[in-house]
Amino acid sequence: MLMEKKLPKSIVDCPIVDSLIEIRFKSNINHNAIFGIIYNSLRSDFQKVENLPILQIPEAIRMNDPNLKYKPLYRISNKDFVVQIGTDVLAIGAYPKYVGWEKFSKTIFKTLNIIEGLNIISEIERLAIRYINFFQGNIFDNIKLEINLGGSSILDQKSVFRTEINHGNFSSVLQISNDAQSEGKYGSIIDIDCSKTTGLQDFFKNKESLINEGHSKEKELFFNLITIEYLKNFNPTY
Repeated sequence: MLMEKKLPKSIVDCPIVDSLIEIRFKSNINHNAIFGIIYNSLRSDFQKVENLPILQIPEAIRMNDPNLKYKPLYRISNKDFVVQIGTDVLAIGAYPKYVGWEKFSKTIFKTLNIIEGLNIISEIERLAIRYINFFQGNIFDNIKLEINLGGSSILDQKSVFRTEINHGNFSSVLQISNDAQSEGKYGSIIDIDCSKTTGLQDFFKNKESLINEGHSKEKELFFNLITIEYLKNFNPTY
């Protein structure tokens, strides 16, 4: 899926409300030791520590429920970034505001370099790059997507659209809803989860190229979806 025009470098009035890089992995140590080892290696950069509510669910249930197995158990953070850690998952996010890919990616690669040096991960099962964008109003009025029933649009009402798109080595789950809420405001979201589950044998060796490729796929899909006229409202820079 290619753009005819060059993609924007950034958007001044950025609609991103959540962003993260997630890796799911197998470890070569006892899973109960994962958090302590990772936290000790990152504590100088991430001072705040939180237990996540999922810890209240018994471990036997979590480990046998596919909807819970890869949920993080702990969260460590600083003023710009968070790292969420589980027994077989690590997610790095920009929070509370998106800081741009240049700064975000530096933190991602620095953190993963530290994790690599711990030698506790034996296999990467999945890499994902996820961005959630929030817009006021009905986003279906401003994207290049049409869904008709009997020749009439059905997207004026509360609607949720979900599909999976394959592009090259990555696959993206695209979800769009015009019935969403963010920080007390009602509007719409575009949620893109771009992932890869194969070709990850040498993940740490190739992490920068893999993550940059996934980010480019996600970005390309987003800007292909938004109309040029609507994009101008967010002051894109090229």
